[in-house]
Amino acid sequence: MDSTVGDAVLHLSSATSSRSQRGYDRLALWYRTTEWLVFGNRLQRARVALIDDLQPWKRLLILGDGNGRLLEQLCVKQLGFATERSSSDAPSRITSVDQSLRMLQRQQARVELVHASEYVDLFQADACGYKPEIGAYDVVVTPFFLNCFSLAELKSHLPHWLAALRVGGVLLHVDFIVPQSPWQRPRAKLLLWAMHLFFRWQTGLANRQLVDTQSLIAQCGMRMECEQISEGGMITTQIWRFAPWSS
Repeated sequence: MDSTVGDAVLHLSSATSSRSQRGYDRLALWYRTTEWLVFGNRLQRARVALIDDLQPWKRLLILGDGNGRLLEQLCVKQLGFATERSSSDAPSRITSVDQSLRMLQRQQARVELVHASEYVDLFQADACGYKPEIGAYDVVVTPFFLNCFSLAELKSHLPHWLAALRVGGVLLHVDFIVPQSPWQRPRAKLLLWAMHLFFRWQTGLANRQLVDTQSLIAQCGMRMECEQISEGGMITTQIWRFAPWSS
């Protein structure tokens, strides 16, 4: 079932809602306020830190962007690309996938606000059951998304998500990490523990600790091209390129 507002189409799931979906639906109204109270605007700065390093895309896939603050900025960038393209070129597309209907409705509103509806498709889906088209995307974006999954879940699902990239395509990955500095590590571990506890309470999040996503991403044929670390070594923003035959 699809819901249309203006030109924006929201593809709705017919599956029964899960505890996780209901939890994120509840959080949707207060998500930005909660984030600001803990981190101010630092998470958003990390989300957008490297988007100017992304080359023009024909298809971009973003997974779990919540209320759509990064999607909004990607749409602004997309609009800039559109003005530079020939009128004969096929229109570029952004596909955003999230399990929460209320989060997607907020994404929809942000997309409409920047007049980018014609470039965006919104899909309600549980990422664990979502298998994107293989080799179809120039960019995949995972903003504070992979930390929601356990090692076993990532080993199972991450290869499917990254298989969406064409050879030469890039992953924009933003997430929490444990700082290298022994002075920063205790504070970060305490904050990460509190966040996992909060989301476990609200959404039934099974994961209880950060997973070494860097090694798992590399195992999928990806090569890191650049990284920016912020928030006292606690947040990383990375660009990886899919180059399975590189040494």
